[in-house]
Amino acid sequence: MWATWSCYLSAYRDILGLDIPEHEKFSAWEDCSIHGGFRVMHEEFCIVSDFPEFIKMDEENRPHSQIGPSHRWRDGWSLYHWHGTEIPGEWIERPESLTPAVALQQENLDKRMAACEILGWHKILKELNAVSINKHESEMIGELFEVDLPDSGKERFLVCCDYAGGKQRTFALNVPIEMKTAHQANSWTWGYEPNQYQPEIET
Repeated sequence: MWATWSCYLSAYRDILGLDIPEHEKFSAWEDCSIHGGFRVMHEEFCIVSDFPEFIKMDEENRPHSQIGPSHRWRDGWSLYHWHGTEIPGEWIERPESLTPAVALQQENLDKRMAACEILGWHKILKELNAVSINKHESEMIGELFEVDLPDSGKERFLVCCDYAGGKQRTFALNVPIEMKTAHQANSWTWGYEPNQYQPEIET
């Protein structure tokens, strides 16, 4: 952890054979990267962290766990991730804290996608009594829904999918309330007018 730069510098010596005196000065920092985790450097002290007790990853080598923390240290301090996106631990440890309204009100798109995936889109749309406004023939263009969010009022969301890395992911994008069709909403997310955005549809 925090060893990327150290690996980069070590590679010049170990792989490329670069022999310079600066590597001797670098050795203490390199040892810290090899034998320890996060650290805070100060003129008068250094705070050093041990490696985590465990790190859980998904098939794409991103931090991820559906049943607990993705990282945990031996003192109990933990981090939570969903396919690489850091999320509040309560979403995993106390699932009842994550509601459809909480998920859709997340300002950060990656965090919103993670929340919606954890809950499941069928549950979100059912619990919020979402009304389908328009559905495109392609899942990549998506379906336009209108929902009535608590404390927020009526909003529209485009539910669509992509196939990044060869795998399908479904997510929601908050779009202006004046959007009338899924194609118009999808075009808006790219900054185009509908007549300017004619993506190739894969079947």
